[in-house]
This record gives sequence, C-alpha cells and structure tokens, in this order.
Amino acid sequence: LYFFLVEGGLNVVNHVKGSDPACDCMDFGEVRYGTHRSDKPLVHKITNMSETDMFCIDAELLKSPPVTSPLPLVADHHELVKTRDRCRVYKLSLEPGQSVNVSYTFFYLGIVLKGSKVKTELSSNGGQSVSWEKEVKMGDEEWCSPTLNVTITNVGNTVYEQFIAEWR
Repeated sequence: LYFFLVEGGLNVVNHVKGSDPACDCMDFGEVRYGTHRSDKPLVHKITNMSETDMFCIDAELLKSPPVTSPLPLVADHHELVKTRDRCRVYKLSLEPGQSVNVSYTFFYLGIVLKGSKVKTELSSNGGQSVSWEKEVKMGDEEWCSPTLNVTITNVGNTVYEQFIAEWR
C-alpha cells in the first residue's frame, strides 16, 4: 500500500521496469495498491515533478496476521476507502469534540492523515478503564493489535483523520 501525504497533491513520472515512463498525479490522502509477487516483483522509480517534497508511506504485508476479520468494519466515523484481497483501508474522521466507540477485531496499521490531540480509552465490562492523550501529526504510524471497546476522542482544535489499514 502507498499512502500519499502531500497537501495539494503531487505530479510525478512513474518509471515501472519493463514499461514506458508515465505521468501521474497523486492527491493528498490517496491510497494506492501495487501488486508485489515473488514471481513478478514490482520494480519502479517515481520522479517528483512538483515543487513540494514528496511524502509517501509504503507498507507491505509479508504474511497474514494471526487474527483477521472475514467481514468489513462497520462503525461510525469510519469510511471504507480501499479494498484488496489482502487488505482493507478505512478512514477515521473526527471533528473537534467528537468521539467514537469501536472494536478493531483485526491487526492494522494506523497512519495519521490530519493530526490533532487524541484521547484513547480502553474499557472492560467490569467497569475498569485506562486512558491517555497524545498529540499526533500527519505521517505518524503505528502497528496495532486487535482492540475491543476502545473510545477515541478528538480533544484537539482541528479535524483528526487516520487511515486504518486492516491486513488479512
């Protein structure tokens, strides 16, 4: 998966081995998938033609995680933005003051699209909970294990957006 994080987007020339160079554009927050196979690896070079620095996060799955979900996530403030046979990508969006309670029943890579101050609270059925706050910025990434009954609150002053890349 490729996550493009340049405000205003990018203009590039994509040089894929075995093909002619091709002009391309990537919008801010665009997610792309390039097929990588052991019998036909993806070998390419991207030349940035824009005035701004290129910011792209490339994530590859080496093997399936031990826990996966057969069904896509359905949760408030989450939008499914990309589906492939080995992954699904959701975008979590929270306005300042908004919260969501969700269970992520899969391993995932979280990548911050738009940063803010976020409070995370884990609760158990017995009434116990633990919470913490942290400032996150665009491009922050974290590999996460399955989590049940987590409440995420945007306690900052700006919109918070994060990709949730579910690996299968």
